[in-house]
Amino acid sequence: MELQLDRFTVQLQQGQSCTLAAIREDDGVMEYDFQFRWTPENAARDDAFTVFWMERIGGTMYKWDAGCQLNRDLTPAWDDTFSSMLSMHAPVSCFFDGRDANRFCWALSECRKLVQLRNGIHDQTCTMIPQFAFHTRQFTNRYETQITLRIDKRPVPMRRAVEDVAAWWAQMPGRTPMRVPDAARESLYSFWYSFHQDINEVAVEEECRRAKQLGFEVCIVDDGWQTEDSGGGYAFCGDWQPARGKFPDMAAHVKRVHDIGMKYILWYAVPLIGYQSAHYRHFHDTLLRDVPSLSASLLDPRYPEARAFLADTYKKALLEWDLDGFKLDFIDTWTDSPDNAPFNERMDIPALQDAVDVCMTEIARELRQIKPDILLEFRQAYIGPHMKQFGNMFRVSDCAGDYLKNRASILDLRMMMGDQAVHSDMLMLAPYEQPQINALQIISCMFGVLQFSGRLDKLDEQSLRMSRFWLTFFKEHRALLQSKNLQTYESHLLYTWAKAALGSECAVGVYAIDKCVQPDAADTVYIANGCMGERLLVELEGSYRVQVFDCFGEEQASFEKTFAGVECLAVPVGGLVILKK
Repeated sequence: MELQLDRFTVQLQQGQSCTLAAIREDDGVMEYDFQFRWTPENAARDDAFTVFWMERIGGTMYKWDAGCQLNRDLTPAWDDTFSSMLSMHAPVSCFFDGRDANRFCWALSECRKLVQLRNGIHDQTCTMIPQFAFHTRQFTNRYETQITLRIDKRPVPMRRAVEDVAAWWAQMPGRTPMRVPDAARESLYSFWYSFHQDINEVAVEEECRRAKQLGFEVCIVDDGWQTEDSGGGYAFCGDWQPARGKFPDMAAHVKRVHDIGMKYILWYAVPLIGYQSAHYRHFHDTLLRDVPSLSASLLDPRYPEARAFLADTYKKALLEWDLDGFKLDFIDTWTDSPDNAPFNERMDIPALQDAVDVCMTEIARELRQIKPDILLEFRQAYIGPHMKQFGNMFRVSDCAGDYLKNRASILDLRMMMGDQAVHSDMLMLAPYEQPQINALQIISCMFGVLQFSGRLDKLDEQSLRMSRFWLTFFKEHRALLQSKNLQTYESHLLYTWAKAALGSECAVGVYAIDKCVQPDAADTVYIANGCMGERLLVELEGSYRVQVFDCFGEEQASFEKTFAGVECLAVPVGGLVILKK
């Protein structure tokens, strides 16, 4: 049956009810408090609530949501849906026009439970029909909940609209973000694309010496440390003991890396229990579901012994090996699915997302008690507001060699993550590539924290010179590049340029040929040429000392220039221009 509440239609079943408990308006932002109630019989059947309403398209040209990746297109009502839950995405969508101005941004307060969202265009009425729906069984032993719908129609930049949603979430109880140590904002070296599973302590230590000389302070040792097998796959995950043939004494090895001067982060695939692991037999009756494509099953956090095993595993590694942090992977496989094992009496938490919440809370608390500055890296798609309590490094999902996705995803994540450190996916630098082309990969990541994964022993001297120049620039200007005062342009084109400002400085990244950029009229302006063009169009007023550098940091030109509107500067591909008043 259907119920009409103000402008909203609510679909529900017999026994369910819904009221609008409150409506608030503040400077163009509306908040609607929906009170949902249901009976034990509704919960037993897992009956759903569905809420939808109509919005005029009026000026809307593009759409962004927490799961859109590179898509900014408007989709028909019959082909538009994405899910939000604690372990994946977040319930926010933003519609905007060709000037990046917000037309309509909506978000929900419910970020832990599974919610299905729709944003499709209704072609018969030329309107949008936003919709959210959720099932009741997941609210264990509860028969009511309140969900606030926030609607923002202010003509502010779409970036500002999404950032304000993130700030709104952060003010809610129980969502205090985890502290971010300085090391979480340092460019780091990752062993994944460079070595994959073919790693050992000698290779790691030798590469760390090279990485330290290049300017890195942190390393991540990825998949492969826990298995002698180097053929790919996850069949040996779950025991989490160092492969004796690769790492015979992990504590001594970590100490040697520390002596080199680098912090050490170690990879774990949190839920995975591989078919070839000893723990597969031990946990055979506490598994969530089977994932044959990974040669593994998922440990079920609804069991207290499963959560205890995970927390104890990381605590033991931290204490025995003196690690500096963990890369906690695959959390987004903990999703609500029809294939999940049913609830039974040995579980102490019936709802999966509640169990994930408790599990990650226990892990983060245990590790912070041992090492308050612990580094915890998470990855898209587990980037919702709850996750900021448990991690302080949020990385772009795997996109090896993809300049576009790395750049767009960094700038997308920075809208949502507040003060948490946003990391690039690891750069896969081909040793045969021209250094200036590899420089474009690095510049694409300049407004995030760079993760680098090129084999340093295989890069030629020119590529190393280029990398050293840009890594030094990132280190020296880290506060500027990661400043909260970040503005992005042309989201529908996946950001053709962006700028950050701090104090008397402004940094600009240019990602499209002959794109005219407008830096702030700061005392010092840095403009990175992140495209294949060999000139930059700059709209600026005032007299500046101009220095032009190539991708190696070698000065190509130095002169004084008075800017009076749009001016053209010759800048090499992958190069940098510095303007000083």
